[in-house]
Amino acid sequence: GKYILTSSSDETARIWNATDGTQVKTLRHKNWVNCCAFSFDDKLIVTACRDNTVSIWDTQSGQLKRTLAGHSDNVEDACFSVDG
Repeated sequence: GKYILTSSSDETARIWNATDGTQVKTLRHKNWVNCCAFSFDDKLIVTACRDNTVSIWDTQSGQLKRTLAGHSDNVEDACFSVDG
């Protein structure tokens, strides 16, 4: 792949260029980001956060598309289904 996606306790998820290591985008959150994943077509990113939410981001623009709330505690993991 062309990109690497990381999550951190610094309240961000970051997209990096896999070839040269430069940072491409920063996705800012309100608390630690426990995990992150690209959708299978790489158009979206999902992040799971310590503020009890899951966020869906547009990969190209870095814009937040939707926040999913409802957990009563820290969200440890999230992923897209294989069927798209």
